[in-house]
Amino acid sequence: MRSVQTEQIIFRAASATGTGTPQMVEDYQHLLLTLSSANSANFTIQIQGSQADTCPTFSSSASVTNPWSYVQVKNYNDNSTVNGNVGIVYAGTDAVGMYEVNTNGLRWICATITVYSAGNITLNLKTYSNE
Repeated sequence: MRSVQTEQIIFRAASATGTGTPQMVEDYQHLLLTLSSANSANFTIQIQGSQADTCPTFSSSASVTNPWSYVQVKNYNDNSTVNGNVGIVYAGTDAVGMYEVNTNGLRWICATITVYSAGNITLNLKTYSNE
């Protein structure tokens, strides 16, 4: 049996650089991100994670008192990995992509659009656990 949570929004039709809405994920084994774009989107988005007890400020630099890191994701389309420091890049061709997050020990997940020049970006999170 699977425990499934309602889809959560990290970004909805974002059209600039910035940090999305952090989500607590510690109770779930599997995190699935759905990234979609519109209007010839051109951007780079990096997925962030933390094991901190309190939610870090993902829009600020990581530090001893603000502990977070970029995390690797796996592309469901071709099973390739996207390194956290590189991020997911869309270059003017709109698409919908699904990505699995390496969740071991994460309490918080977030994302930051680090490069932006066009379009709209939506990022949703769906969490699962096997029971």
